[in-house]
Amino acid sequence: MKKSLLFFLILISVSSVNAQAWRYVRNEVFFGVGATNFLGDLGGSQGIGTHGIKDLKFSMTRPTMMLGYKYALSPYFSAKVTGIYGLIHGDDAVTKNIVRNTRNLSFRSVIGEFSAILEYYPMQERIKPRYKIKGVKGNKAFSLMPFFYAGVGVTFFNPKAEYDGTWYALQPLATEGQGMAGREDKYKRYTLAIPMGVGLKYVIDKQWSVSFELSLRYTMSDYLDDVSTSYYLNDEIVAANGDVAGALADRAVNTDLGLTGIHPLPDGRNNYLQRGDPTYNDAYMFGLFSVHYRFKQKELFIPKF
Repeated sequence: MKKSLLFFLILISVSSVNAQAWRYVRNEVFFGVGATNFLGDLGGSQGIGTHGIKDLKFSMTRPTMMLGYKYALSPYFSAKVTGIYGLIHGDDAVTKNIVRNTRNLSFRSVIGEFSAILEYYPMQERIKPRYKIKGVKGNKAFSLMPFFYAGVGVTFFNPKAEYDGTWYALQPLATEGQGMAGREDKYKRYTLAIPMGVGLKYVIDKQWSVSFELSLRYTMSDYLDDVSTSYYLNDEIVAANGDVAGALADRAVNTDLGLTGIHPLPDGRNNYLQRGDPTYNDAYMFGLFSVHYRFKQKELFIPKF
């Protein structure tokens, strides 16, 4: 009886100390590496493009890395800031959609992102690995914690395409007639982004842990790939921005199919066919493996078992 009471008091003491332990290791830095994939107008699956998961092409996967700082607000919530650097790529050559494949556009871009994020741990974020106490039934050594997050950020991008062995930045070339008669001004090469994701975190000890996360970044721009609306008069693009601009504005193959470009109408007007789809903004995905390190403010006396 005395042994059981003593054991019960020890468990209460440990729980009380652990309940406050997060306050002493609430500052954390982390570094991650992984892969990113673009979801936009270029490439994608067969059928109508949605900029959603169904348009993901693994052949377009590119590397990325992340650096961040996190501050624990409670055992359930943390606030973090992240900086992400990566590459995205899209190519109509990989799709079986006949319109996009005929369009024959491609791009690559560096992605730089800065975000502020709120992270939620529904089962609390553990500070220490959970040890198995000998002789206590049902006590499992399990330190894997799910988490969810959402936030807001800014994404910087600069889509480029290759022509005759040289890569050209596409925004200055106004490939959809930006800044010309009847068209909007050139797009900005930065945009608001909404990060959201899920992950699993594993505690190694009081200071070290590792995690894996999957994240979607939905942006407020449809020009990460330089494609959004319709074709524009190629002669005017060439006159304003040069031959390279005209060549990269319309790279269609099998033009006899009549699926791309501008078609003159009998009344003298022009039918500007769709080059992109402005219905959906562009997005990109991350898969990241990260290593985390917590800073200790002072030592705590926590019994070890």
